[in-house]
Amino acid sequence: MSRDTKWCQNPKCPEKKNSNQIRGIKGNKYYQSNKANGYGNGNFCTQGCADTWCAIYMDRAIDTIGVRITEPVKVNMENAWLIDSDYQYDRADDTRSRYIYFLTNKLYNVRHPITQQQATNSQANNNAYGYTDTKTSAQAKVLAEQLGLTQQ
Repeated sequence: MSRDTKWCQNPKCPEKKNSNQIRGIKGNKYYQSNKANGYGNGNFCTQGCADTWCAIYMDRAIDTIGVRITEPVKVNMENAWLIDSDYQYDRADDTRSRYIYFLTNKLYNVRHPITQQQATNSQANNNAYGYTDTKTSAQAKVLAEQLGLTQQ
């Protein structure tokens, strides 16, 4: 095995005792952890192993790195802007399926239609998965200000 191989971080992974985990020679066999496979940011072989690890270690990890949230996180009305979309399927009038984008602030009860160019980052129109990357909440707020949708 390569030294760069990343193994499932769940210490209980070998306890699953799957046939693909059997290693060793006759008379000296054992179960070993699977290779990590993209779950939990690439640290676990399955979602089940990620969940098991979280049940055991998550509280300790949060407390150790000091990121436990002790009060509710709040987003005020002025910063609650986001880009939303609906998928419109082929219709009888031969219009092609497409996404329709909206600049939305549910706290102000605003859902304003915008173009795809306004909704997306031009330098990142298609990510590795083929999805369109929409603007961040901060960028959506700036767009709302430019369009005169914010409460002055």
